[in-house]
Amino acid sequence: MQITRALGKIMVATTLPMLASIASAAGFINNGAAWMQMSPDAKSAYIQGVNDASNFLFINDDLPTALVKLARTRCLIEQKTTAAILSDRITTAYTKEPAFANVPPNVVYIAKMAIVCRDFINQERTRIGLPPLQ
Repeated sequence: MQITRALGKIMVATTLPMLASIASAAGFINNGAAWMQMSPDAKSAYIQGVNDASNFLFINDDLPTALVKLARTRCLIEQKTTAAILSDRITTAYTKEPAFANVPPNVVYIAKMAIVCRDFINQERTRIGLPPLQ
């Protein structure tokens, strides 16, 4: 278990900067400092947009991607997650996890929701015969 956590931390440390460079764009919220300058209502609205865009099923999504989106949506509904809760998760990640400081909120959202909704994701994967994610 400790090895898995250590590997996870290494993956976060090496993958997040790469994703940040891909996901950032001028005029958008691209890091923790910009996120922290937003009002609570602006944070909630912004992350609701990220949530909606991240979980929209596209006709050309591959099966594992579609399953993750479906599972995240089920997870959000069953846990009664609101935009304010999502906003708090992003704020907490920025304030307590320095590895996220220079990545945009959409990358933080994907990373955090993978943890929060892991059981839902694995249930969907198992249902159709795919192995669970670690």
